[in-house]
Amino acid sequence: MHKSRLSAIVVDCHTDHIEHAASFWSQLLGQPSHIDDGKRATIMAGDKGVSLILEAVHDEARIHFDIETDDLAAEIRRIEQLGGRKVSVVDLTVIMEAPTGHRFRLTGPNSHVLPSSGNVWGDE
Repeated sequence: MHKSRLSAIVVDCHTDHIEHAASFWSQLLGQPSHIDDGKRATIMAGDKGVSLILEAVHDEARIHFDIETDDLAAEIRRIEQLGGRKVSVVDLTVIMEAPTGHRFRLTGPNSHVLPSSGNVWGDE
């Protein structure tokens, strides 16, 4: 058995100044932002521990989802059985693609929320 949950909505911001993007989204949502490293900011956007992550990028501005799991291999198998496919591995994340063409990232546990919440999946 393994767990997974939606952990973040990630906004790739075509900018060199993440502070400006963070200021906009923070004011829009009425929640404080935390600049992580000058290229990434976090805003807690939901009561279930879902965060809005802003990342400074030099490519296309887009939005994608991060799903955290306590077993990457099992979650990849589950997603592939649903019709998704593994696209690539970047750093410690796995880029997946839904049958609809939408991409999302799988990450290992990165919050205190996963142990007490998340969907439990039976590994077959």
